[in-house]
Amino acid sequence: MPTTNTRNLTLTTVGANTTIEVTYNAVFSVFERHLAGLGLVFQEQIAVIGIDPPGSVTGTVVANFATQVLPVTDGVAPQVIARTRSITVARASLQEDPALGDNDEIRCRIRIASVGIPPAVTADAFTDEEILVG
Repeated sequence: MPTTNTRNLTLTTVGANTTIEVTYNAVFSVFERHLAGLGLVFQEQIAVIGIDPPGSVTGTVVANFATQVLPVTDGVAPQVIARTRSITVARASLQEDPALGDNDEIRCRIRIASVGIPPAVTADAFTDEEILVG
């Protein structure tokens, strides 16, 4: 499966809205690139998670970025795709702690899904027809 590196989250609040920006690199091996050349599609899935307790990697999904297809091409060397995505949401939608005024710990989960693995069996192909006399 593809990997990611240099992941970073930036939150910017202006008035009642917060912009959530995620940057990272998606890294694809030569094998994954060849699969992309055969029709495999890689989709980026980013979820915004309210974290409790602080420092953990689980929590409640409070928002999702729109899913996007990553532009993976066939090739003979690993491919690195730099990604920067952002969405703006109401600050109130990020309220994941039980009491107002508590700090809200936010983290984003990045997943890359494989869609459309080539079929295990080829399409039917036929020889010419021969007739056996009965």
